[in-house]
Amino acid sequence: MKKVALLLALCVSFAATAQKEIKPSLPKAEKALRDGKIDEAKQIIDVTVAAQEFMVDKKGAPSKNAAKAWYLRGLIYAAIDTTTNQQFKSLEANPFKVAKESFDKCKEIDQDKTGSFINDPSGFPLLPAQVNAYLAQSYFNKAIAAYQNDKDYKKAFEHVEQTLYFIPGDTSILMNAGVFFAPAAEEHDKALSYISAYQAAGGRSSDAYLQAIAIYRDKKKDNEGALKVTQEAMAKFPNNPDFPKFELDLFIKMNRLPEAKVAMKKQVDADPTDKESRYYLGVISSELKDPVEARKWFDEAIKIDPKYFDAQLAIAELVFNEAKEVKNQMNQLGITAEDKKKRFELDKVYVEKLKAALPHFELCEKLSPDEAKVLDVLYGMYSDLDNQPQVARIEKRMKALGLLD
Repeated sequence: MKKVALLLALCVSFAATAQKEIKPSLPKAEKALRDGKIDEAKQIIDVTVAAQEFMVDKKGAPSKNAAKAWYLRGLIYAAIDTTTNQQFKSLEANPFKVAKESFDKCKEIDQDKTGSFINDPSGFPLLPAQVNAYLAQSYFNKAIAAYQNDKDYKKAFEHVEQTLYFIPGDTSILMNAGVFFAPAAEEHDKALSYISAYQAAGGRSSDAYLQAIAIYRDKKKDNEGALKVTQEAMAKFPNNPDFPKFELDLFIKMNRLPEAKVAMKKQVDADPTDKESRYYLGVISSELKDPVEARKWFDEAIKIDPKYFDAQLAIAELVFNEAKEVKNQMNQLGITAEDKKKRFELDKVYVEKLKAALPHFELCEKLSPDEAKVLDVLYGMYSDLDNQPQVARIEKRMKALGLLD
């Protein structure tokens, strides 16, 4: 009786083992994936692609089922990568790598595939473009979560690059990769590469140019590269007011002031209401040590907008510079009788120069009451003019703003 019981136990064990045996089967792997049984689908597809007799024909070439097998394997491992089920996620350490390898092998075998490898739950064929769009959205969702929720910018950028594997020419994702995700991950060379790809694919957002300029100028310290991008942007966006400012800034940083002046003059000639271009022409003229020309352009800017603070301050500083030159002359004098006499004469000139500059700074204070630079100059001017009530007023204001102890 015991022998019979033992025999029955062995038979049951053998039957159970036989039931667990997995054989190559694309329909079963596809069904398991469709049913959400990702672990079962993985077991079947791994056995399938490992089966030489299933994947290779008698001539040693890929079998008629090989391309689909690799494609289905890619889908299953992509499902492992994008599922929220932690049990399934633990099935493979690097599922995207396996998925990509599988899709690439499928493409090698069937490069011109225009039909469908799989069907949807209703039995309708799913084209590769439809599947790619779905997978791309899944990976992009992961990128957004890593970027916004986890603040893990390296991981977010990795997911964006995975997204682009499925839709490499998508301008929206290319722009996001180049303008936001790559810079946040400090992948500046890749950011420039994706921005170029975005533009080559027809993308026309000015934000792409702005980011490229910032990367060249601030991260790569390449002013020539930044200038080239800036001038391309100016050609594409002639009405954008920001790009001429960048061009001017770069010309000044590169000490190419004559070119800056020519470029800004074009902006002035193109728009009779452009106060900023006139102001910047004044700035350039100041850098070129031509105060008369500078004053001309600052005045032109104010004619357009009398409340234009930057231009008003620039005029105030030009006038004040004349007073400072006199003060410097006074400071260089010695203690001889002749020097004292000369200092006395220069002091009269200095006072007149201060009085000439004072109304300009008082106007600037009205336009921007909390401007530290204006208050600081007024404090010194009122002190030198011995206007103690105004000194006390400015001092009180500066203390309230934390500009004085």
